[in-house]
Amino acid sequence: MIALSIVDGFDGSNKIAELRSAIGKTFSDNRSSTCRSKLIAVSVDGNTCVVEECRSEYNTRQPKKGRKTQPSWLTWNAMFY
Repeated sequence: MIALSIVDGFDGSNKIAELRSAIGKTFSDNRSSTCRSKLIAVSVDGNTCVVEECRSEYNTRQPKKGRKTQPSWLTWNAMFY
């Protein structure tokens, strides 16, 4: 996938700003053991995000501790697409 900083410059979208405004919100995350994560931070260049697993209202699994970094396009797709 293409980095969001390149996409924003190419098509004039403002996906990085959308992500930054969503810091602290939870979203459906297929890469999480609970299928839910919370957006913690967006990098300065906007190409990576820090997320942490959180509890899901749909299952009883306990979230794994710790935070992980993933590409911002992946987080944006999970939150806004």
